Amino acid sequence: MFSSSAVAPTSTGVRNSRRRQRTGSTDSVAVRQLPKRLKRSGLTSETFRPLHTASANGDIYGCEATPSANGFVQSAECYDHAGADHTSLTIRNRTIKKADRERRGHREDGSVELTKNDTYAVTRLATTPIQLQDHRSLAKWRGELAPSIGYAIATTPTEALVWRYKQGANAADSSKPMIIRLLHGSQGGNQPLPLAILISSPSEPGLLVIMPESGKVTYWETLSGAASVDLSRQKQQAVQGTVPGLAFGEHITGITEAEPQGFLLSVSSGKIVHLSIADSQGKSSISTQFLRNTNAPTRGIFGSLRTVFSGTGWLKDVAAVKAGRSMHRGHRECIIGTTKGVLQSWELNLNGAHFLKYEIDAKLKLLESIRDTGTFPRDSENQEFSVLDFAFLPVAVTGQEVTSSTSRSAARLLVLTITSSANDARYNLHVVDIAEGAIHVPVVHPVHCYKSPYFPESASKPTLLVPEPSQTAYIIFEKSIVLVSLEEIEESPDSQLQTEARRTPDPFQDVVDFRKDKDYIVVGCGIDIPEKGHRGSACNVMVQGYGLVKVSAAPLEGDLTSSDRATVTAETKLEQAVFYGSQQSLLDFAGRSETRFAVEDVQEAALRISRSITSSSSKHLATAGPSMEQHLQRRSTALTDLIKHLRKQNQPLNRRVRWELLWEAEKIAAARAIWRSYSDSFHSRQKGEKVLLCELIECISEKEKTENQPEDHETDPVRHWFIHDVWRLQILIPWVTKALTLLYDESVEDNQPMSSAYRARHISEAHDIQLLALQTAYKFRQDNASLYGLDENSMEDGLLSQDYKDMPEIWTSTGPICEAVRSLAEYFQTFAIELDGQNSSDEEGSSPPQKLLEKIAEDNPRLVDISCQTHIERSRLLQASDNPDIRQQGHDLERKSCEFRTKLLKGLVNIGQAFAAIKLGEKYRDMEALAEVLESEIQTSQEELNNHIVADDDAEDLQAKIVLCEGYVDNYFQKYGAAWANAFFARFVVQDRVSQLLLHGPKQRQHLTAFLRSHAECAAFSWINEVAVEKDYAAAADDLRFAQKQVNGVWAKKIQLSMSKLATMAAVTNQQKENERAVPLIQRIDGQLEVLNVQEQLYNYLVPTMRSALNDTPAKIEVVMEQYGKRFVRAKRALRSALKFNIGKIVEEQALDAEDLTDTITLMDEDAFDPDNEFSVCRFLAALKLVRLYSLETGEVARRELLEKIVWRRCIIQDDWPKINRTELKDDAQVEAETGATALFKTLREGFKSGFWADNPPPDPSSLRGVGATTESLRTSSRYNTAPDSALSVIAIDLGIEDEVLDRCIEEGRLEEWWKGIIDAAKTSARNEADRIGEKESQRRAAEQEFRHQMRQSDEAAWRDEGGVTRGINTDEEGDVMMGM
Repeated sequence: MFSSSAVAPTSTGVRNSRRRQRTGSTDSVAVRQLPKRLKRSGLTSETFRPLHTASANGDIYGCEATPSANGFVQSAECYDHAGADHTSLTIRNRTIKKADRERRGHREDGSVELTKNDTYAVTRLATTPIQLQDHRSLAKWRGELAPSIGYAIATTPTEALVWRYKQGANAADSSKPMIIRLLHGSQGGNQPLPLAILISSPSEPGLLVIMPESGKVTYWETLSGAASVDLSRQKQQAVQGTVPGLAFGEHITGITEAEPQGFLLSVSSGKIVHLSIADSQGKSSISTQFLRNTNAPTRGIFGSLRTVFSGTGWLKDVAAVKAGRSMHRGHRECIIGTTKGVLQSWELNLNGAHFLKYEIDAKLKLLESIRDTGTFPRDSENQEFSVLDFAFLPVAVTGQEVTSSTSRSAARLLVLTITSSANDARYNLHVVDIAEGAIHVPVVHPVHCYKSPYFPESASKPTLLVPEPSQTAYIIFEKSIVLVSLEEIEESPDSQLQTEARRTPDPFQDVVDFRKDKDYIVVGCGIDIPEKGHRGSACNVMVQGYGLVKVSAAPLEGDLTSSDRATVTAETKLEQAVFYGSQQSLLDFAGRSETRFAVEDVQEAALRISRSITSSSSKHLATAGPSMEQHLQRRSTALTDLIKHLRKQNQPLNRRVRWELLWEAEKIAAARAIWRSYSDSFHSRQKGEKVLLCELIECISEKEKTENQPEDHETDPVRHWFIHDVWRLQILIPWVTKALTLLYDESVEDNQPMSSAYRARHISEAHDIQLLALQTAYKFRQDNASLYGLDENSMEDGLLSQDYKDMPEIWTSTGPICEAVRSLAEYFQTFAIELDGQNSSDEEGSSPPQKLLEKIAEDNPRLVDISCQTHIERSRLLQASDNPDIRQQGHDLERKSCEFRTKLLKGLVNIGQAFAAIKLGEKYRDMEALAEVLESEIQTSQEELNNHIVADDDAEDLQAKIVLCEGYVDNYFQKYGAAWANAFFARFVVQDRVSQLLLHGPKQRQHLTAFLRSHAECAAFSWINEVAVEKDYAAAADDLRFAQKQVNGVWAKKIQLSMSKLATMAAVTNQQKENERAVPLIQRIDGQLEVLNVQEQLYNYLVPTMRSALNDTPAKIEVVMEQYGKRFVRAKRALRSALKFNIGKIVEEQALDAEDLTDTITLMDEDAFDPDNEFSVCRFLAALKLVRLYSLETGEVARRELLEKIVWRRCIIQDDWPKINRTELKDDAQVEAETGATALFKTLREGFKSGFWADNPPPDPSSLRGVGATTESLRTSSRYNTAPDSALSVIAIDLGIEDEVLDRCIEEGRLEEWWKGIIDAAKTSARNEADRIGEKESQRRAAEQEFRHQMRQSDEAAWRDEGGVTRGINTDEEGDVMMGM
């Protein structure tokens, strides 16, 4: 290519003179007629035949020379074969695991999708040789890709591996890769690996190999010649040479293709060597020369190239060498960049001449652009700046790419720089425009997503790739790939301001990391030539130990704009980890510290992904497939991967989110169980018969499921539901019971009632659905609680024991689910009872098979168990609410659920599941149900034994059952203690068999006593146990005192109160109660007995009146009311009604309390009483005593004062005081007689006689005015506190009438003037009567004494007459003779 006369090469390749001349055939290997044993079966005349169709591999770059993104020049001369399929070395990846195929998309070309999102995808190419896929191998490789021909080469110290990684039209060919033995292979372990590059040609690619340290060069025109197994033939077909002038320690670090047969070699010292593989006549030969600037004008800051690159002054800071576009035929531009930011543009021409066009120190401009972004560190003095790599951007590109059209001599570069310190590294991508030796940096893209430090001593340095159409830049690190979007953000006022400030909005950026626990490293990379019609860009990366990986960026589609994907979201990252992370051997989805997301964003993303999995709305999930089981398994695995990834990354998920993620996983697990049952049902059902699940899903409302699309040929509603509606499982479960009832009701309406057998099958399937769903969910929750960061120790059978506060509604215990599960359990229990009652003459086949009934009966206890769990869970959740109304709902539900549970457990006995009911009763500690179930079993078994028609074997079984149940009863006393004793003994109370409680033996003595003492309703029998068994008289007294409250009869109350008094006195005698505590109790009992005595006196007084009504109670009441309730309560509706009610209780000998008895006594007509009867005379005083007794018992002063004043007022108004006040024409005797006949006088006189007024003086009449005449006055008493105003107003009206009569007595009868005189008269009368009684008593005693004296004298005289000796006779105080003294 270069003339020897123009530039004398420093080395000339040696070619074997005996080399056979090339023939006109295009297949050099076939023409030579190699011996049969040397002939390679993988290489034929068809192997490298060019494809005539340009679309075989995609688009051809074009006819005009254009620099590729990695710096390789694609000249017009070589484009005619760019799309040709030069070989058929298709490599099939036979090591992909079945799990990988199932988990990730498997493409038609055999590639495996490693990850994908809306912006980019990473795939593993299927054409990687098996040798490169072994990550356990210790061999080191260096890779090189030839995108234009679709070949790759990997070298070791001794050999090279060549294969076609891009499939063409003959992709079905599965030839093995070529293994080429290197002629000058090195054996040293620390020597650099050979450099190799594939050279395109019209017929067959060639191969150039350079040994880095020795500089030896080997060139084969064809791969077939290089791959010859005959060493002599291999050498014969090789062109060899050497790169001279390499100093000690120098080695070649890289090859850059500068012409189709010209290359630039980078030396570790910074030298650049131009290598040619053909002479000026086009014959193959090796020639090299170092680039030196001899006559180019000086440009740039640092002057000529002489001071930088010449001789010994060569600097070791070359960052990259890239061949630019062809200026014109025979000329090529090359740009060399140093790590310090110096850019040199060289022009190479066909005759071998080269000169430096310009040199620019871009460091200051690059640093300035970084500072303008605002990302430059504050401690800039400690920062090291370096250029790592650069790539050409197309000069003329249409669209939104970050490029612009410039002059033909201009160039646009994308420069990768790093500013680093000891602990920090920041990367930037600079768009650099070079024109006429000057640079301009219009755009800077700071790389925010990757800040890992770069060490120059690393095995590979970062490489920058910008594939067509230059929308995305790829930065290839040793174990990471960074993608940076180069698309412009749409113009807006904000973006224009940012552009003027040299900082556009941050484009899309992301990092693809390799796993750090594996020795995966990048050993080669290159752009990927896009296929025809494909607008995205891609690159290929060779990963040692794994193979070839393609990273492709997707173009914007539809209405999407670059701003729509300007950021990486937490949801995108989580989706990649979930759907591609499990069993992923290459990529690491752990995330980086540079791209941390807010906790709220992560939580919301996790919930959205979880819901998209359960609803199959994720684009990563298929919505159709042959195996629903595998589909559900895939979704279950995805949910597990999601939580594992979140926990592995220590994401701080709040408790609510963890629970919701767990619930979604539970639903998938439950759906899998239901589907398996549904699939199994196909084997047992009759042809054409629908299973319940089909009917059920059809019954569900359209609003509660995803609508099926028959027009899209979706004909299976069941599969459609399992794909789209599993997240609505909480809706399906209640519909089970609804559908069961609905289907039966419809059959009845159609006059075709469903047969019992058909109903039983439906019930069985309904049991299966609800049991499988909820049991699986609870088990999954218990087993996986720790995985979701929840405390598994706080759960029992999947049921949280506490800490429900702030939790959302739990899907397993929604209101409809609780109701549905309970209803289904009851449904079968009711159905079983109906089945027992059916006529035995039913048609054959209509009755359910016995095995089916047994199966349902065995399932029913499990359903009852689940019903209990759901109710408990819901009640606990409601009770944890801050809303008091909701908390009350929780308490109500807890109470009702206990009733439901007891009912269901009892129902299990009817279907032959008594012992299952016992086990459930033990589990939930339902003592009431246990007591009833055991009692029922014992009684039923005993009744069967008593029938005497049971076979001997059956009798033994029944007897054994009785013994077993009785053993349960005895064992529960020790196991459950008071809880069991209360429930067991309560059965006796409910069945009115309390007296039988006393028959229990000494083993239950302690529990029986505790039960009786804690149940006041048993007080009537408890006192017997206290006296006879416990010898506790104080407790017996208390029981009797409580027992009298439970009876209404006057006689029964008197008996029990009297016995309570005796027991209290016995307790004092036996020192079981202190006397100070006993005295008030006895006084209270005496007061209660006094009330009963007053009522008994009243009853005895009324007995003569009631005799006329015989035994007719209503008639007795009417008779008494006719005589005693005519005048005083005639116009008082409320008081008359109260009087009649109380008279009724008195007639029936039912005890009244002190207040009601007081009202009764004081409301009866005065004139109806016998004035000479003792009760009649003392009735108002008795009423006042009752009020006092009630006050002593309750201590309510206001209540006593109100009632006491009402009694006094009624006492006063019993008589006509205005009439009494008219004393004209009356003498004193008549006035005294009228006054003495009044109820007031009698009451005052009797009070003075008994001394009652000493502590309770009579009130002034004026103080009685207005008492109880208003509702406000009545409410001062606790007796009327809770009464409604309407009732109080009626009472107040009646009492107001009494008050009006009192006013008339005071005004017209001058009662206040008479008051003191009446009191004095009553006091005098009482005193006179007392004196008369005292005088009579004195006279009686004197007469008795005189009688005793006379009798003594008579006895003494008789003794003397009989000859006795008179001795002193001892007598007692009353004069009786004391014998034996």
